[in-house]
Amino acid sequence: MSVIRKLVIGDVPILAEDHGGQGKDVLLLHGGGRARGDWDVFVELLLGSGFRPVSMDLRGHGESGAAPWSWGEALADVAAVVDEVGLHRPVIVGHSLGGMVATLWAGRHPECPLAVNLDGHGNPTRPGHFFGLDEASAARACREMTLFLGEMGQGLPAPLVQLMREVDALDLFAAYRAARCPLLVVSGDGMAFSGVFPDHLVPAWGAYCAWLRHELKATVRESSLVREASLPTGHDPHLEDPEALLRLLAGHLDQLDREERSG
Repeated sequence: MSVIRKLVIGDVPILAEDHGGQGKDVLLLHGGGRARGDWDVFVELLLGSGFRPVSMDLRGHGESGAAPWSWGEALADVAAVVDEVGLHRPVIVGHSLGGMVATLWAGRHPECPLAVNLDGHGNPTRPGHFFGLDEASAARACREMTLFLGEMGQGLPAPLVQLMREVDALDLFAAYRAARCPLLVVSGDGMAFSGVFPDHLVPAWGAYCAWLRHELKATVRESSLVREASLPTGHDPHLEDPEALLRLLAGHLDQLDREERSG
């Protein structure tokens, strides 16, 4: 039976749900515009596989309080939940926005056994994000993509607009390189998301996905702590194929344990 914990951090209420279990602690962070219920199916799989899952509503989401988004405050919320619930060196698994929080956690917590960014890649924000395009084509793709994404954001609540500005400003690859604990970056099939774009922007989105793959491989070569994996899903592997995600997570933890034992 799960136990609801409600914390107040500063003046912001933060809600977490301890789902029980006796195994390795796993803290689950949902994506932007979502809530902790996104993880319900995956929680049951974790419980059945000997883990102790805890999910939480990030600030401004679900049953947690409204507040301006900042990465530092989001990380402080996660740390408070870890302390309040009594988690011991939890694995941090985040989807999308939550995956970015998990990535930043990896840069501050060398004791963490594993942080997982599940398809939290953000959007292209500059011409250099379009792999394989010449300078003029990349500049045009960036202008048109920025315009389209801006139009998509019209009518969104102000807190979500402010959150997206913070996402766009985050240098995620710098955060990967700054990891101080094992970090697994899991990607779905980015082109599965291409249906949201008009036809003339699909090639630009494809060039962005190619850039992500190229940069991830380069980052893995540079850092012994960062690894990448992919799943044949769209943006929501934990919803589309939670069993495959569980196999990936458990397998990666087993591999890390073997490597630690072998020295």
